[in-house]
Amino acid sequence: MALDFYNATQETSRNLTQTERLLFDYVIKNMGAVKDMSIRQFAAKHFVSTTTIHRFTRKLGFSGFSDFINSILITTYTQQDVALPAALHDHNYLKNAMETVRVMSPEQIKKVISRLKQKPNIYILTDANTHTIGQYCERLFIGLGFHAYFPEAAYQTQNLVNRIRSGDMLIALSYCGQDVELIDFIQRVYLTARPYLLSVTRADNNPLENLSDTNFYVFTDEVRVPGMDLTSGVTMLMVIELLIYEYIATTLPKM
Repeated sequence: MALDFYNATQETSRNLTQTERLLFDYVIKNMGAVKDMSIRQFAAKHFVSTTTIHRFTRKLGFSGFSDFINSILITTYTQQDVALPAALHDHNYLKNAMETVRVMSPEQIKKVISRLKQKPNIYILTDANTHTIGQYCERLFIGLGFHAYFPEAAYQTQNLVNRIRSGDMLIALSYCGQDVELIDFIQRVYLTARPYLLSVTRADNNPLENLSDTNFYVFTDEVRVPGMDLTSGVTMLMVIELLIYEYIATTLPKM
């Protein structure tokens, strides 16, 4: 029996190239349109060959384009229509959240939970756009009994370079994954220690991901107005909260 698209691609979607990731992201956000496309229409939409699309569907674990479309049809048929505010449709708010959760690898989650069970000191690092998420994460981990620290200012961050040890955990939150100061700080820490680095970034090949032991992708629509970046941090916060909930479920005694 065919699986819905999310379950069918939960593992295979992590092995996509950057071009294939763009195709996958389009499918997630436009299933209603994709389900009615032929392979030629889908290929033309993205200016690639039908061979590329066939290879893409096989890499996702489908036998071919027809199997790929059948899975999308199952998914769209079983989804209930919900009356949502227009903004949620326009910015794919809920689809981004669903895709973020779907691509979280169970193996990577177990790896993080295993490290958390060792009760490491946790240092939370952010860029300017994820500062408030860092504050919230610090409160969550302290509430669970961890020694967690989130530097509020640049000088506090720099003072941590010689304080971080190999048994510690760094949690780096940066949507772009390219913040120069953040990358530079981690590289300087690596000169004297090798803490476990968990990062949360957007779904592309970025410097922060490449430095990390574990990286989780988030999906969100980038929204900017003059003088302000309003890109949602909800999916990034979801990743951290889900890891914490899994830690609680596997570690703390049930009430």
